[in-house]
Amino acid sequence: MILERPRPRRRRYLWPLLLTLLVLGGLGLARINEQAVAAVGYVEGIRQSVSSLVTPASSFAGLAGRVGSMDRAEFLTVIDTMESALEEATLAVEESPESGALVGVAALYRLTLDVWSVGVSTFADGVIELADGTDSASERINVGLQQVAAGDQLYLGLLAEFDRDTVPDPITPLPPLNMINSNFGAGQLARLFIVVAGSDNSALALRADLAVRQVTSDPAWVTDPEGNLVMPASELMSVDVVVSNGGNADAPAQNLELQLVSPETTEVRTEVVPELAPGAQTTVTFTELPVAFGGSYSVGVTLMLTVADADPANNGLTLAFIVLEPPE
Repeated sequence: MILERPRPRRRRYLWPLLLTLLVLGGLGLARINEQAVAAVGYVEGIRQSVSSLVTPASSFAGLAGRVGSMDRAEFLTVIDTMESALEEATLAVEESPESGALVGVAALYRLTLDVWSVGVSTFADGVIELADGTDSASERINVGLQQVAAGDQLYLGLLAEFDRDTVPDPITPLPPLNMINSNFGAGQLARLFIVVAGSDNSALALRADLAVRQVTSDPAWVTDPEGNLVMPASELMSVDVVVSNGGNADAPAQNLELQLVSPETTEVRTEVVPELAPGAQTTVTFTELPVAFGGSYSVGVTLMLTVADADPANNGLTLAFIVLEPPE
């Protein structure tokens, strides 16, 4: 009897194992691809975040060239825009990246934004406080600008991080970004802002600006052919004075003095200008002022201010006029 060699059994269990390995391999590759896409999206989010800072940062750096002519509202607009942009930029790194290679990048960008934010806020507070008379605020200006300059250096470090091979490239490179004007150092800029903000006539200060805008009379003055102001024949007159507040702070109630001067007499009256908000105006009336037919007069009105005023040159006005003789 010839015995046949027994056939080896098929190892059927190998196929499911191989299939499982293939599936797992495919899932692994898909996961790797998903992580790569997420990493690229993350760095692209940082690039877009940085790009959103370019315009407000340019305006901030440009303060050095404009601070001598800008007023408080313009200054604060630049600062508010910069602070809002920095706050919004942090959304790009609000969540940690999935890729470990990007942890350092995210941390460095977050630190850069924080340092910039603190610096801008400290600097702006110092400028406003110094403009409003707080001498000790000079140090805040210096410290704030030093912090902003430190943020600029951190950003250069961020650009270096993006050059590493392990960090995927964004769609386009990160833009250059400087918060400190490249023509100045932080210390030099601080001295400039300290001088401007601390000057007596600084437009950055919170000051009222009361001004005499117009003086009219009843009977009304007219101009004769020689260019002189003349008034129809009268023995009494009234004067209306328009006073406005062109400053950026409320003006408390102040006295307005009128002097009606002739070769023979001087009539002095005082009326109160009520409190005026920025941009507001009022009319103050002086009544029953004595005049004589044919008389020559000058009428002067002066704001008798007891508070700081942005422009003392516009606090008064003087006019000369003649009262006509009655018709025969």
